[in-house]
Amino acid sequence: MKKKKEKINHLLKPRLFTAILGLIFSIGSPQLMYAKNGIRPQLIEEAKILFDREKQLLKARINVDWDKQHSLQHPDFRKKISVEELQYFEGFVGSDYREKTKQNSHISGSFVPSLDYIKKNQYKKDPLGFPVKRRYKWSNDSYLTIKSYSLEKISISKDGKYAKVNMMLKGRQRLNPAIVRADIEFAAQYPKTDYWEKINGNWVITLLSTPVNTSGTGILKFLVPNNKKSWGKTEFVDLNPADLKLP
Repeated sequence: MKKKKEKINHLLKPRLFTAILGLIFSIGSPQLMYAKNGIRPQLIEEAKILFDREKQLLKARINVDWDKQHSLQHPDFRKKISVEELQYFEGFVGSDYREKTKQNSHISGSFVPSLDYIKKNQYKKDPLGFPVKRRYKWSNDSYLTIKSYSLEKISISKDGKYAKVNMMLKGRQRLNPAIVRADIEFAAQYPKTDYWEKINGNWVITLLSTPVNTSGTGILKFLVPNNKKSWGKTEFVDLNPADLKLP
């Protein structure tokens, strides 16, 4: 009887070991996990590339690297908008800003600065009139400082042409001391989405435009894709950066 049990255990151990290995491998392998959900391996590789591109862009925004931010824009954007213009508008500029500003000038009274004017005014003035370096403008709230981020979701269109990267921006926010008459600061985090498009084999920020109505949209500034029709009809596949085991 004892020998029979030993024989059964001897037969079961390799099978049990193989089953455990298979379970560990299936859990630890993004390729297998996503394959079960019908996600092509190519999309997984694209998600890894997008993860890296987004990290480059966010680092450039935080470190105020205008050249790097400009290099990650759509080729048509780079043709129309110079690095100096991107800097002047603190990163918040659509490729069609000149056309839109001229169209709405009779309503808003705003003017379109010339490129020569922009180049001569690389710094802005603080309330006392002193020159201040222009930084990427995450928000209209000057008391919000973004220090880090976490990438939450990468969504890629089934045709591999468009992508959205959802993130959570993290930093510190102060209440306006002139209003509250005290120095109150607290941790803050806000969601943000970047829109990417694949052009000539490279992922770049798609052409963006200022939304028609920005009221009630939250504290962060944002731009929306120019080609709303194509983006609206596109089906996306969601991937979790944590599952891809990216650094």
